[in-house]
Amino acid sequence: MDSNIDVLNAPDIQFQLHSLSEEVAALKKQVKDQQQENSVNVICFSGEWDRLFASLTIAGSALAMGMQVHLFFTFWAVSALRGDGSVKGSEKSFLQTMFGRMLPSGPGKAPLSKFNFGGLGKCLMRRIMKQNNIEDIDVLFQEVVDLGAQIHVCETSSILFGLGCDELINGDQIDRCGAATFLSQALKSRMTLFI
Repeated sequence: MDSNIDVLNAPDIQFQLHSLSEEVAALKKQVKDQQQENSVNVICFSGEWDRLFASLTIAGSALAMGMQVHLFFTFWAVSALRGDGSVKGSEKSFLQTMFGRMLPSGPGKAPLSKFNFGGLGKCLMRRIMKQNNIEDIDVLFQEVVDLGAQIHVCETSSILFGLGCDELINGDQIDRCGAATFLSQALKSRMTLFI
């Protein structure tokens, strides 16, 4: 019995046990670092009503399932985050001012991607939604914000279109970020969707 204890206390065995313990700890840390968060990223690229509706519906469903949601609005979709549509700021270039006047403001004013017919198609779509108790896009947007979705707007797109924080819906709750921030979040998430 004493000889077994002496063998376990031998310096070589102690060194091997210590090395093995360090390797196990390193492997545990590696596995933990590679575990994905229970989150979904949705890249909102299109500023069209039906695609924004799909993005918000997916976001609402993910939030209902207990997932974290990150909505990244870039390029044409940044207009969905615009407030009342007024173009503010004298520091804007002529082109930024023109984009501000031409782009829709807010998710509800976005056109349909198909069968828009100058807004008639969207009116018909909303009528069918109302008849079937389906919430409109403005309500969906506010619901996902209230449920804790994190809203991010592309810094570059904001600069291109001349959008200041004071022009955004819930501007104090929107994170202005770049591609690196999005990519770091996407690497940790279970799913990333491009809509």
